[in-house]
Amino acid sequence: MFAVALGMLTSCDPIKEDKDFDVTNITAEGLLNGAQFSQYADEACTTPKDNGNFIKFNCPNTSGITIYYIKPDGSEAVLSSGKPAGVFNFVPMRGSDPNQTLYFRYINQDGEEVVAQKQFTVEVAADLAPEVKLLVSDDGKKTWKWNTNAPDGQVWGNMGDGGGNYNNRDFALKGSGKWWGVTSTEEFEGQAQHCADGYIGDHDMNATMVFNEDGTITCYDKDGNQIRKGNFKVTDWNPAAENGKIGVLHTDAGSILWPYQINWKDHNEDPKPTWFEIAYLSPSRLVLIYPDYGKWGADWQEATFWQFYSDTDIKGVLTDNDQATWTWDDDDAKPCWGNGGYGGLVYGGKSSLTGNSWWGVDTGSIDEQISNYGYGLADGKGATMTFTKDGLIKKSSGGNGSFTYDMSNKSDLGGYNEGKTWGRLKTEGDGILFPVRINTSAENKWPAASEFDIVYFDDDHVVLTYPNYPKGGDNASWMEGTFWRFKKQK
Repeated sequence: MFAVALGMLTSCDPIKEDKDFDVTNITAEGLLNGAQFSQYADEACTTPKDNGNFIKFNCPNTSGITIYYIKPDGSEAVLSSGKPAGVFNFVPMRGSDPNQTLYFRYINQDGEEVVAQKQFTVEVAADLAPEVKLLVSDDGKKTWKWNTNAPDGQVWGNMGDGGGNYNNRDFALKGSGKWWGVTSTEEFEGQAQHCADGYIGDHDMNATMVFNEDGTITCYDKDGNQIRKGNFKVTDWNPAAENGKIGVLHTDAGSILWPYQINWKDHNEDPKPTWFEIAYLSPSRLVLIYPDYGKWGADWQEATFWQFYSDTDIKGVLTDNDQATWTWDDDDAKPCWGNGGYGGLVYGGKSSLTGNSWWGVDTGSIDEQISNYGYGLADGKGATMTFTKDGLIKKSSGGNGSFTYDMSNKSDLGGYNEGKTWGRLKTEGDGILFPVRINTSAENKWPAASEFDIVYFDDDHVVLTYPNYPKGGDNASWMEGTFWRFKKQK
């Protein structure tokens, strides 16, 4: 009986069964054995390219792998996760080294983490001259419009000065030396005597022109139909100049919006200049001037001006194409954080810089709100946040994070999808100063937002908002949104 029992026991061989389920861990050295990589110019992987930014991978040794790179702040940016094969897009920052290291992480079944690395050569956009980057943005193209927020709302008109020694900043921002100007589409329609090509749509306040890094300008009417195209270059760049031009914009004749000098018939000149003095150029503003006869005289003389703005270059505004520091904006006793009607805030544009709010606090009371919400960083009065061209956010309170943006997404976070916002700003880590939504869930000690509707910005101000109740949710309405107002620290 004992022998039979012993035979039954030994027939099970528990040691052998354990070996059947034993899993050999993958090592870092063996992680990419047999892996295949190919690079392409397109997401569909139809056009092979040695330095393509679309990378197709197959890692047969794993059931799922995480692929990432290291950002300048030392954090990880994940390109692909949870699958052994697929395609990811990797586009390093403009001006970066084209030779980039990517990392591959796998978690063995016993929890051990292994990481391998591999170098890829990818296409990287060349860095741009500072003046060109202001015109086309770091993204390589920028849309410009008539600046109806220019002094007295005048976007095209005439001015006078002696010898070209006008103060460029005062003229651009305050209108000093300006005589007369057009403020609307209707007023442009009264200027037929200057319109050598007839009315083709560039007189409309909703017309646009796009400067591209390839040196082209393309103009569109309000419906997006192309109406003009030409080439440009910038010479004599001197941004420190205070009297007269800071540079010269050269174009093919008729390349910009409404490219006519004023009263050209009186001067017996070509109606469309091929060069313009740059009186002012920043991430959000462009001001051009052309003196009669193409030169400044010794005495007071007439010149034509053009005032444009861009609402697409949020990175340029936030970073000054390098780095820039921001703080709470409570100038003129306006609140810097609070609530208001979401619809009015998110679609308010410049009016949301000072209005469209119900309740709010200035920097004298922001610390109390930070305490009430139990927020852990000293983001109140006097606090700052610095945005860098590398996409990082560094706060004076010790918080750190990163940011991305999508200026093509004009739909609001509330889900009403009227397509009228300026774009989206997303943050990771500690985000912006006191990123807490007002009057939100009591269960969360400080429910912070990490994505924002961009409501308005200029060179010195940014307004963000977030809907407290997205459409379709409980208590959904246009009724309440949180706003944040910041100003650039000089």
